[in-house]
Amino acid sequence: MSPFTSSPCPLVDEQDRVFALLAGRPRDSQEWSDINEKAIEAFEEARATLKLTEKQTANRRGHYAAVSVGVSFGGGQTRPANFSLTGKKQAAVEKLLSNRAVCRLAGFGDSCMKLFAARLHAYYEETLAKLQQADNNVFAAATFNLGPQVVTVPHTDHMNIPAGWCAITALGRYDHTVGGHLLLWDLKLMIEFPPGVLILIPSAILCHSNTAIAPHERRYSFTQYSAGGLFRWVECGCQTQKDFLSQGGAYCVAGEERWRRGVGMFSTLQELRANGC
Repeated sequence: MSPFTSSPCPLVDEQDRVFALLAGRPRDSQEWSDINEKAIEAFEEARATLKLTEKQTANRRGHYAAVSVGVSFGGGQTRPANFSLTGKKQAAVEKLLSNRAVCRLAGFGDSCMKLFAARLHAYYEETLAKLQQADNNVFAAATFNLGPQVVTVPHTDHMNIPAGWCAITALGRYDHTVGGHLLLWDLKLMIEFPPGVLILIPSAILCHSNTAIAPHERRYSFTQYSAGGLFRWVECGCQTQKDFLSQGGAYCVAGEERWRRGVGMFSTLQELRANGC
């Protein structure tokens, strides 16, 4: 088991590439504890507003309330589009997005990716710009996992870009030494995951889940990510792959070479040390 450390801890492959990051939390621990509490209040209010039924809280990742926002592409869509939100969902999400604590969490995730995976961050930024979705955050979408007990089953987020990062921030009030650990099954790692801490992983390819917490405890999470279909749409000239191929289009690279280019956007440990990270 990997115990929690407040300092960033990169996970490195045999070629010195940083493929995941245990980012920790900002140095001002007291202010960040306040951010955690404010986020809890916002998430609790959103869940109470939505009044989801038990059936509505069941999803393939676990049994808890969740709502997503942002741009996605896949699952039969003919073009990139925002997640469909109406009525109470729309109002609840807009309130969450304007919440100062949520904005701080989102900004920290973006900043950590820019610092520890600069090439990958630039690729996300360029893609969003071509989608005319330029923002102060390179992640195309986010999910508010509203709890009250966010305990996920082993899964991958297969719609996300394979060599990309998903920013996961744990929130709540629970004993992180006893429960709420992040499990990375392929790596045989169990990692302490305290409230307010950020971890970035390639969630499309790493099977992950988290351990249970005590019945009286509360756990939430905030995730930021980008669908792989968005990058494919841009690479196809802002059209579907079917239309691109029917017009005689051909990818510059494919298969193994595409994968090599993807992981080539990860920083190396040597680069990070040279930059003082």
